[in-house]
Amino acid sequence: MRVLFVCTGNTCRSPMAEVVLKNKDVAIEAKSAGVFAANGSPASRQVEILFEEKNIPFAHTAQMLDRRLAEWGDIVLTMTSSHKALVLRDFPELAENVYTLKEFAVGEDEEKYNEYHQKAAEVEMKRAAFLHDITSFEGEAEQTKRQQFEEELKKDLEELQLLQSKLPSLDISDPFGGTIEQYRETYAEIEAAIDRMVEKINNDNGLEE
Repeated sequence: MRVLFVCTGNTCRSPMAEVVLKNKDVAIEAKSAGVFAANGSPASRQVEILFEEKNIPFAHTAQMLDRRLAEWGDIVLTMTSSHKALVLRDFPELAENVYTLKEFAVGEDEEKYNEYHQKAAEVEMKRAAFLHDITSFEGEAEQTKRQQFEEELKKDLEELQLLQSKLPSLDISDPFGGTIEQYRETYAEIEAAIDRMVEKINNDNGLEE
């Protein structure tokens, strides 16, 4: 399994994720890149300090995400939903392999996501059925049918919005420019997501941790 982590400049979050995964005792390769990285830039000093505190060897230079790197990863895990959107914009054919880190890990929030996606699918099926049926109506009858459908769908959309509001954020917090304590918090957030990610990969492959 090969995992590519992606953030903005490849100087904070994705390098942290790469090193965290590499220091787990797992058979998963890791690299990182940035959607707007300046090739050769060093990691943020706070990241270096963080790994010095943890006595973890760390040497990193930023690299821009390109096709070679995108296709290298069996999965591409972005730090935020906006990073994911940019990756999918440039490499739409890789859609099945691209997730946010938290989206892929999910963990204890899986039931919430499943409930939301099930409701979203139900709403889309109702819309598809309506669009198919409406073709048999014309004029005033068509307008009446549309109004009835919109009224019926209103409750579903409100329920969907409520489910969405209960979903945890899929983004890893950005510590760029912040204090070392903020970097520690982001590190903990990344490590927790990677632990869940590793557990999921092992379970999917029938492996023990």
